[in-house]
Amino acid sequence: MSAHVDPPLPVPFTRAHFETREAGQFEQRIRDIYANCRLNIVGNHRDLHYHQSSVSAGKLTVDSVRCTMRTANDIDPIDYLMFLLPMAGRYALRTGSEEYRLDRGDPLVYPTGVPMFTNWDGTELRVLRLPLDTVAQVAARSGLNPAEFRLDANRPVSPAAGRHWRDTVLYLHRTLMAPQAQTIHSLVYDAMVEMAAASIIATFPNNLTNADPAPTGRAAPATLRRAVAYIDAHAHQSIVLTDIAAAARVGPRGLQAAFGRHLGLTPLAYLRRVRLEHAHRELKAADPTRGATVAEIAARWGFAKPQRFARYYREHYGVLPSHTLRT
Repeated sequence: MSAHVDPPLPVPFTRAHFETREAGQFEQRIRDIYANCRLNIVGNHRDLHYHQSSVSAGKLTVDSVRCTMRTANDIDPIDYLMFLLPMAGRYALRTGSEEYRLDRGDPLVYPTGVPMFTNWDGTELRVLRLPLDTVAQVAARSGLNPAEFRLDANRPVSPAAGRHWRDTVLYLHRTLMAPQAQTIHSLVYDAMVEMAAASIIATFPNNLTNADPAPTGRAAPATLRRAVAYIDAHAHQSIVLTDIAAAARVGPRGLQAAFGRHLGLTPLAYLRRVRLEHAHRELKAADPTRGATVAEIAARWGFAKPQRFARYYREHYGVLPSHTLRT
């Protein structure tokens, strides 16, 4: 007789909404949620309107923030990862000799462990927060000591990586901010955390993916790690071989050679395997009595033809996807 295994428990959401026109309450909210700070509002305080909605699920927190005023802010060091995506207005950050001025859609990760100075001006932001060790644990699968993982810069490695990161942040916001959602299945939550962490590793310079490539034409293991991290982070999006090669900083032919030599398959075959794994998790977590279908889940993970998806799925898991959905 097989041992009884309790089903995974759903991960609850914690929602918070805050709105004020009082400067003191505005400053205290920033201190309570983000970091100790000193805010200086430029202009008439009567025009201030600060609005914040937040949703936390486990280690992931997303915020939607709007502030009507121009503010100049001294921010004390933080010890977690906070990513900004401006949607409107102007935003600038300075730390030491580095200064960043963000336009709409420009991603930025706050530096950790150092004081900062920020300027807001009629700003609307999407924010993602999570612990550094959550990302470090994903990086550790490539052999890196989690305690040694660090981000080396505050902007994406390329415009293409920035666009993919923006799509990832907006996807997480849409999913967690959906007003009807109260909990999330633990398998789906785990996949979201994995996606966020892998996307961070693929998007922002760090000591895992920034190892120097080999000086010869042979792709170095670091190249393969960059490609794998990129695929893992963007499997839910429409990506092609040239996207993966650009993220890995190698040509398509070198990328094909690296995958064949180290993994025994092509980059697109690896992408298909990752998408199958995500679809498999969703099928196990889905409830067909609430309208979940194989075709919908398959399409979400890039399989536009259900029959082809069913063939791939059966080859990999030994059963049809409809069987997994029903059981």
